[in-house]
Amino acid sequence: MLRCNLVTLPVVLAVLGSTIPATALPSEVFTAQLPEIQQNIPAGYGIRLPEEIRLSNVSDAYDGKLRNLLSQLTVRVFPSPRGLTIGLFNCEAATTPCLVGTFSADNPNAVTALYEFAKHKATGDPISLGKNMQGYFLDGNTQSPKLPFSSLMWKQDGLIHTVSFPAKERQNILFMGYSMANQPAIRRTVAKVKRPNSVFSLVK
Repeated sequence: MLRCNLVTLPVVLAVLGSTIPATALPSEVFTAQLPEIQQNIPAGYGIRLPEEIRLSNVSDAYDGKLRNLLSQLTVRVFPSPRGLTIGLFNCEAATTPCLVGTFSADNPNAVTALYEFAKHKATGDPISLGKNMQGYFLDGNTQSPKLPFSSLMWKQDGLIHTVSFPAKERQNILFMGYSMANQPAIRRTVAKVKRPNSVFSLVK
């Protein structure tokens, strides 16, 4: 059943992708944190975020349940020398039990990222994310022992991108991953410091 769903998914996503404009903004969930995200992206990196957060039973963007749930999520930004991870939590503590999902962009030479990508490529299901772009989906339910989270990884812009959510969110992970791959990258911004007027310019 899983193989059948994944084979037909690219066709469905191709239709969905045609409705995503090249200048689409990421989900409103990230709006308040966009300045922090841009300031913490390593130089030369670009992270991609989905246009919409999709979760089981509340995936309709116009459904009151989804908007209520999204309004309760806490966004945390975790920068590191090798990349950037953005986590969604359903509590202020931002601890593992509250983790809803993560999005990340990592240096392709980082040991952990390389290991995980190789694992996804060797044992995961290949997923088409666009023209000449291949992702690999690792289902947590098929691992031994089972993992609580599933993830989709792919290489783009010279980086390794990952989206990870609970295993039950398989279809939503794939839709969000496709959206990310076709969204414009969010890149680093450096706050400009306004140079104070010279004291001499004040003398008349």
